[in-house]
Amino acid sequence: CRKNCILADEMGLGKTIQSITFLSEIFLMGIHGPFLIIAPLSTITNWEREFRTWTEMNAIVYHGSQISRQMIQQYEMVYRDTQVTEA
Repeated sequence: CRKNCILADEMGLGKTIQSITFLSEIFLMGIHGPFLIIAPLSTITNWEREFRTWTEMNAIVYHGSQISRQMIQQYEMVYRDTQVTEA
């Protein structure tokens, strides 16, 4: 099972931007995730804001009740290829 992740402790803005830039470059190279960032609840809104500011990636917060998380898994944590090639 191939799973990619970055494990980090509580971070400042500089390291946050570096991590987001790293993931953005991977995304632009064709590896479209999903990527999972694990951070303290106190920093989640900052992470989401910075993803929206610096990238075109879909940033979602995976938090809430079991039903909420299942909905996120089913409808948000997927990559939909918009370039359909015809045979």
